[in-house]
Amino acid sequence: MSDALFQKEVKITKVSTINSQVAQGLSDPTRIKILEMLGQKAMTAEEIAKSLDSSGNKKATTTVRHHLEILKGAGLIAPAKMVEVRGAVMKYYSATMRVYNCEAPSDLEKKADKLVDELAGKIAKILKSVHADKRFASIKNEKCHGFLAAEILNLALARATESQQYKELLKQ
Repeated sequence: MSDALFQKEVKITKVSTINSQVAQGLSDPTRIKILEMLGQKAMTAEEIAKSLDSSGNKKATTTVRHHLEILKGAGLIAPAKMVEVRGAVMKYYSATMRVYNCEAPSDLEKKADKLVDELAGKIAKILKSVHADKRFASIKNEKCHGFLAAEILNLALARATESQQYKELLKQ
């Protein structure tokens, strides 16, 4: 066997809970744009098509409806309301997942290293309490425990970022 020309330990730097349906929902740049839009306000397929068109991404309303079905099937969006307009029903959709689509500085991890270490310690304590919780411990599929713990933290993070307290913090 030959000697390795390159070898290094690769560290996990991001955690995301995902399944095949969510992966499919996020596999198309147009669907990500739609998720971003629906994270701001509820919209109809027609409004989404118009908004995409104005940003230089022309899509037919039927194509947008197809994307909406995939996103809905993945649980990434949900109907927010239905309105009857001249005998037709218009569905408004909202995102159930917040998508942050921006470029972080390439040296963010280095700049925030101390903060990341502090938070990692706090999160490790939270994970310990999640694993110790009887409701969590009752889940028999141990190979999914990491996924489920991350999903619980993800749900808590989503609630925290949608809270009035967090929104007021952002205004400061």
